[in-house]
Amino acid sequence: MEQAHADVCGGNVCRSSDLLLAFVNSGPHGSGQAELLGDTEALAAWMTGAGLMGDSEAITGADAVAGRELRDALATVFRAHSDCPDGAMLLSDAEEYLRRTAERYPLTLRITAEGCDLAPSQTGILGAFGALFAAAADLASRGIWARMKVCKNPTCHSGFFDKTRNSSGLYCGSACSSQAAQRAYRSRLKSEKGLQR
Repeated sequence: MEQAHADVCGGNVCRSSDLLLAFVNSGPHGSGQAELLGDTEALAAWMTGAGLMGDSEAITGADAVAGRELRDALATVFRAHSDCPDGAMLLSDAEEYLRRTAERYPLTLRITAEGCDLAPSQTGILGAFGALFAAAADLASRGIWARMKVCKNPTCHSGFFDKTRNSSGLYCGSACSSQAAQRAYRSRLKSEKGLQR
């Protein structure tokens, strides 16, 4: 597993995936996580903590709503990567939202001797949202965007980076995989008992 991780996740890739996973996992989900983007103060604290903006920059209530909508759209895409049935149903709306929203946060190509990358063209909260789009573009350009997934365990639904060699991971870790296997086993036993009656 570690070798697979080294093969697909190096330097900027880990920074990009870590940023997007932290953002997607900022919402309430099955593991008991509280809402971390609930209001302007919470969004400011999260963006500042992620190093995307300074702590003195202004954020509005509309920005907090935009942050939650962006997070939910990204989570829907990650759910589709995991073949979650509800992810597929909501995917076209999420993709349309991301297309429209990306226009508000333009990116600039930054070229250096080491290579090139995309960076936000704006500062403040607009630049912070732009940095999230730049991270997505980085992962897509490296061919590993589809490895950004949401755990299929219904009691979890945490975002994770699929480190499996063939990108077939469905669970964020062994605990969730075991829970899902036990649930499937109990369901099969129940079905078998029902058929024997």
